[in-house]
Amino acid sequence: MNPPATPHSSDAPPASTEIQSKRAGPVRKALMWLLILGAAAFLTHVLAPEISLLRQSMAAIRWPQIALSILVSIPMFVLKGCYHLNLLDRIAGERSSRRRGLPIYLQAQLVRYLPGKIWGIVYQTQRMSQTHQPSEVVIANLWQMATTNALAAGLVISLMLAFRYDYAWLLLLIPVVIAVEWLHRHPAIESWGLRQLSRFFPKLAPLASTRPLPPMPWKGTAMLCSEWIFYFLAFAVMLHGLVGWHELLLLGTWYGGASLLALAAFVVPAGIAVREAIFLAVPDLTGADAATLAITATLARLVFLGAEIAAAIFASMLTFGNRHEQG
Repeated sequence: MNPPATPHSSDAPPASTEIQSKRAGPVRKALMWLLILGAAAFLTHVLAPEISLLRQSMAAIRWPQIALSILVSIPMFVLKGCYHLNLLDRIAGERSSRRRGLPIYLQAQLVRYLPGKIWGIVYQTQRMSQTHQPSEVVIANLWQMATTNALAAGLVISLMLAFRYDYAWLLLLIPVVIAVEWLHRHPAIESWGLRQLSRFFPKLAPLASTRPLPPMPWKGTAMLCSEWIFYFLAFAVMLHGLVGWHELLLLGTWYGGASLLALAAFVVPAGIAVREAIFLAVPDLTGADAATLAITATLARLVFLGAEIAAAIFASMLTFGNRHEQG
């Protein structure tokens, strides 16, 4: 956000913004390490009395299941990439190459593990500079974050209420999905949000044109919902034989909730340690012991990171193979 206009602000040297960013850098790093170390200290405090049980749980892990759950999770990240490219098509007004765009998006998701979180978007904008304006990539990422997290929040709340109290709460999923589809079908809200962003971020102003964005077909909502199918399928494979089905679904749902809450720690790359600390902080939600929660959080982090890496590699290999054939 640009600073408010002040007397002689137009005469300020361009280097002032660089100075501000340099000053903010150490503060951001200090806050990042403070959150990570604080979360690690909390995890150590919680798990210290559970060492023996933790060892038993680790011994019960079946690593072939973990490998299979990684494979099961790959379509979830491919769907995220396809949804993102659909958003870019609507904003840019033309269809882009999936063979080129999908590997770039998936690679950018891995770059976000670097400190700062913004580097994933920076990487994507640079790699797609020949076909898309940086502002288009930024807007697509922001809108995807908004719709994905809105659906995730509704799903987590309804599923937690259903698994904890009464399955009738599953009916809450209907208005949640309808609301997301309504947003896709009424791009006027998206256009309004675009104009509001351009007021505070002048660099995004070129996108706030009078050209109305086209509505997104129903497949957009279908892709967002399908991501959750593979998400829970990964938990089912990962924890099969370790916990019962009811506890498995409850753990998967709460892990999704912890991931949402960890977004508040935006200075921490991918919410490392913070997400796990949140997941263990409220054991009464799942009724599981600290050892089970710790193993679940560790395995989930391993599985989904492995799936992200595998998805990026496979998509890049397909692109390389296509170029090789054309050559």
